[in-house]
Amino acid sequence: MTISVGIPRALLFHEFGELWQGFFTNLGIPVSVSAATTKTVLDRGASLAVDESCLPLKLYLGHAESLLGCSSHLFVPRIACYHRDYYLCAKFAGLPDIVRNTFGLSADRLIVPDVDGRRPLCGINAVRTAAGAVGRSTFAGLASLRRALAAWRAQSRADGTAGAKVAVIGHSYILHDPLLGGEILALLAGRNVATATPDDIPAGELYAEAKKFAPAVHWQLSAKLAGATRHFALRPDIAGLVLVSCFGCGPDSLVNEYLEQRVLKACGKPYVIISLDEHTGRAGVATRVEAFWDLVEWRRRL
Repeated sequence: MTISVGIPRALLFHEFGELWQGFFTNLGIPVSVSAATTKTVLDRGASLAVDESCLPLKLYLGHAESLLGCSSHLFVPRIACYHRDYYLCAKFAGLPDIVRNTFGLSADRLIVPDVDGRRPLCGINAVRTAAGAVGRSTFAGLASLRRALAAWRAQSRADGTAGAKVAVIGHSYILHDPLLGGEILALLAGRNVATATPDDIPAGELYAEAKKFAPAVHWQLSAKLAGATRHFALRPDIAGLVLVSCFGCGPDSLVNEYLEQRVLKACGKPYVIISLDEHTGRAGVATRVEAFWDLVEWRRRL
């Protein structure tokens, strides 16, 4: 059987997708990435997931399903954390089991490297698992990872926005998805509003700001949001802040309230918190974003 790897365009793909693609491509393995999110993909994911699932997880299942017919393997890493001081929420550790049980897949159709930034040998073991699943040696995997990391880091350094006026804060898998936060960024761009996101903050600075919330924030992705919110709240060139989350996210439901009371209200800048779910209408989001920007412009004229 010809080996090919499918990677769902959801969750941490929006942070590490280029790295993952580069790893398998350097090994000579064909890679398929699911297409950009559509309402059909979201509806399929929502129908497959249990009701308690958060919106990004429902979306992930929709993307995973779209790859089953064109890939011999699905790449679904089990990620506990990639920063030694924080944990990811439980869905990232349980994701391979959720995918396997949802679609009734055999274990050998999934490539499941364990990623835990607190374990010294975890990286080598993850490479051994991923390379071995496609019939390559650990040595070849390490060489492939080294090349992929160099390309990925060069791409990351090329990103960035200067002179931004509005900060749009949310998880990468929300902001980079065209059907979720991507629509908010497009609405602001349509009004010629420059924006900045957490991706524009160097990782060291982001986590340094996040440390100021310790030990109140335990989750790694929530810590990034907290660090970004504080960073943008203090920046004089940021005239307003948009905090975007998804319905059903347990950590966000706590941390967003904390940030509103401790940071957003205290900074004195206009802000809006937008929570999305599969029933959110485009018109409602547009109305809130436009009203927010009108407030920002009014405040700037005072």
